[in-house]
Amino acid sequence: MRQDYTHLVGHRFPGGTYTLPAWLCWLWADTAELPADEHVAHPALAYFVAMQGVGVTIQDIFDLMDATADSGVMFGECRLLWRRPLSPGATYRCEGRIIEVERKQGRRAGVFDKMSFEVTMTEQGQSDPAAECVNTWVFPRGMGEG
Repeated sequence: MRQDYTHLVGHRFPGGTYTLPAWLCWLWADTAELPADEHVAHPALAYFVAMQGVGVTIQDIFDLMDATADSGVMFGECRLLWRRPLSPGATYRCEGRIIEVERKQGRRAGVFDKMSFEVTMTEQGQSDPAAECVNTWVFPRGMGEG
């Protein structure tokens, strides 16, 4: 097992585009019992746009960290920053990179790595990002492996 993943800081994901379907915006609003807005998507859909448009799968990210779907990876936190509302039907260019990897050890959790990556979403035809999403995932490494 690799002891240090800090070499991944700065690693860029391939990126790509994602068009936010109007039906998904409607479905999200309906599920949340909110009025549907044909011009503004629910802010939580920024996470969905980021993960769909960044050009990698969750398994691709696991592979970078030498993890598997059954190795106990946990979702740590998510921070969303909106610069303007997302629009149903709009296409977003998504660019992502790893911004931090930190090895930690807990008395009960044992050794684990925290990896954070950010994805910026820029609407086609715009120059400034509409939103940014920073995710932190926790990769358990076991007891006494530090």
